[in-house]
Amino acid sequence: MQLQGTAMLVTGGAHRVGKAIALALAQEGAHVAFTYNVSEAAAQETLIEIETMGVRGLSIHCDQTKPDQIQSVVDEVTGKWGRLDGLVNSASIWQEKPMFEITPMDWDMTMNVNARGPFFFIHWAAKWMLEHGGGSIVNIIDESALKPNINHIHHGASKTALWMLTRSCALTLAPSIRVNAVLPGAVLKPPDWEEDRWQSLGKNIPLRRVGDSIDVAHAVVYLMKEDYITGQSIVVDGGSTLRT
Repeated sequence: MQLQGTAMLVTGGAHRVGKAIALALAQEGAHVAFTYNVSEAAAQETLIEIETMGVRGLSIHCDQTKPDQIQSVVDEVTGKWGRLDGLVNSASIWQEKPMFEITPMDWDMTMNVNARGPFFFIHWAAKWMLEHGGGSIVNIIDESALKPNINHIHHGASKTALWMLTRSCALTLAPSIRVNAVLPGAVLKPPDWEEDRWQSLGKNIPLRRVGDSIDVAHAVVYLMKEDYITGQSIVVDGGSTLRT
């Protein structure tokens, strides 16, 4: 699959990893639509960067806890551009809480954003793709689907659910639509971390360094272009999940 002239939709593409993915796809010549929720200013900056590359861009507000807004996003992209070749489910929330502090509201919000939202993006995007020649979908999970962590149990559960959705949808949508996943490790410093703390994390990673959001973007581009891979994952973590 060559990306030149294709139409891509990236959820959560206004900043951080989602932005890196959106820009990498635009660099390949794809027109890129992306969603944002509260980051309107960042979305406008990303939109300008995309269009500077000579491709079309589109930023769309979406609260993906609301399924009707998800359908509206897909309808807007396909209505304006007349095509949708790829979907990247990158939008996510991450909440750090010990087990006994997790509330039903915390659980529902995390599952709705990280698992239910991506499913309904797949649902509506795939429905359109199946009627128009197929496409490719990449879900951004993270290493919490492979490594348990006592301080974000609900997050890990949501990402593990997304991994099973990836495999189940790959089986369901083949051969017209490929569905894969990228599982990042330490690729982007948490906003509340000091730089020294972030860099010291790399000392315990087999490749002896932390990664970068562009590492994830490169993996997404590869999975979008390679047409004989489906139901698989690429772990982008410098080898950290090799340690028990």
